[in-house]
Amino acid sequence: MLILIADSHLAENTSSHADFIKLLEWISSSPYDVCFLGDIMELWIALPKFEGSLHQKFLAWCGKESTQRKIYLLEGNHEFFVAARYAKHFTRCAGDSLQIGNDFFCHGDLIQRHQCDHLIFRRISKSRFAFFLLRFLPGILKLVSLLQSFFQKKSRHYNKHLPLPEICHWLEQRKAKAGENIFLGHFHQAYQEMRKDGTALFCLPAWKENQEIALFDPVTRCCTFLPWQQVAELPIQPKKESER
Repeated sequence: MLILIADSHLAENTSSHADFIKLLEWISSSPYDVCFLGDIMELWIALPKFEGSLHQKFLAWCGKESTQRKIYLLEGNHEFFVAARYAKHFTRCAGDSLQIGNDFFCHGDLIQRHQCDHLIFRRISKSRFAFFLLRFLPGILKLVSLLQSFFQKKSRHYNKHLPLPEICHWLEQRKAKAGENIFLGHFHQAYQEMRKDGTALFCLPAWKENQEIALFDPVTRCCTFLPWQQVAELPIQPKKESER
C-alpha cells in the first residue's frame, strides 16, 4: 500500500504544522510507503538561511523513515533545490517527476502550458543562476519575502478547477502505456479515472484543505481519498509479495 500526500503548504507555528507532525507519527506506526507530491511546504529553499525547524524536522523524519519504508519526494513549485541537496534522505526524489515501475508521479504545475508567466518564473527560479543569487545576493531574504507575498496574493484570484482537457492532452503527448498509474498533485482536486488506453489517472486533493490523503493499492489499482484521521482508523493492510 502507498500513501500519497500533496499540497499541504506547511508553515512554521501553525495548527496545520502540528497536525502534519501527527500524520507523520501515524505513518511511522504503519507498514505503508509514502510519496510526497510537492508543495509540502509553503516555501522551502534548501539553503541554511532560508530553512527553519519545520524543514529540519521533516527532513530528519524522511531520513529516518527511509530506512524502514520507501519514501519518495517530488518538488512542487514551492520547493527549490531540495532534490539536489537532500537526495540521501529519501528512497528517491526528483525536481519534477518520478517513474517507478508502472507508477508515474508528477507535481503537475507544468501541465498548463498557457500559463507562460508561471512557466518562465519556474524555469528561472530553479536555475543555477537563481541558486547563486539566493546564496550570495545582499538583501535576498527581503526580496524573497516580497515575492512570496506577491504570489500568495495572486494565487487567491485563481479559480480552483481541474483542467481535465489539458491533463488529457498532456497524457496523450506523454504516450502513457497501458497499465500505468499516473499521480498528480498541484490542482487541489480529488479525481480518478480508468482511461480507455488502460492507464489510471489520479489527481490528489490538497492536504491543506481538509487534511486529505490518498491510499493506493497497487494490486487492485484502487485509490481511496480520505482525511488522514479516517485512513488511520482503517484496518492495516499487510504488504503483499509484489510490494516487498
